[in-house]
Amino acid sequence: MRVVLFAVVGMCGIVYAARGQTFLGGGLAGTLPTTQLAPVTQFGVQAFAQYGVHRYCNVWPMFSLGYTRLFEEDGLTVLDPYWNDAVAVQAHMRWFPWGSTTLPLYGALGTGLSVIVGNDDEGVVGMPGSLEVGYLFNYANPCCDWFIDVQLRYTAMNMLRDLDRPHLSGLSAAVSINFPLGGKK
Repeated sequence: MRVVLFAVVGMCGIVYAARGQTFLGGGLAGTLPTTQLAPVTQFGVQAFAQYGVHRYCNVWPMFSLGYTRLFEEDGLTVLDPYWNDAVAVQAHMRWFPWGSTTLPLYGALGTGLSVIVGNDDEGVVGMPGSLEVGYLFNYANPCCDWFIDVQLRYTAMNMLRDLDRPHLSGLSAAVSINFPLGGKK
């Protein structure tokens, strides 16, 4: 818990220091379940909002809020465990090895807090972890302020969790559109 609190305070300091070079975006993702989620879930759909700072050329701190709806397999009985809804708040760090305007390909790590609702009685709160690779389209274009972000992400929805609850994770492909809130790119 101390690590998460330290990360949140640190991210707030970075956002404050950015002085207007921020952006806000939102998007949709399709999720393929893995681990214990795969046998009982067909697929998932995720909607998310993200807020980021692009003042620092090669490292962007980000916050995201996502809701995932998981669709169970046909033929499950009432006794089969399944999980329908997940909400996660995460802090991410994106790293652009070649610079965001030269080659806008990035890698990212994230963690935060998740709530997963299912038909079991186990603890719903967990700590997610995510690894992400993405590419920005239209970021360096001088004619437009908006840009599109395409991501491939692996998320462990409850990396740290109640020991009785299974490990739930998924592989997602996402697209988002983002708009600057101020400052230059």
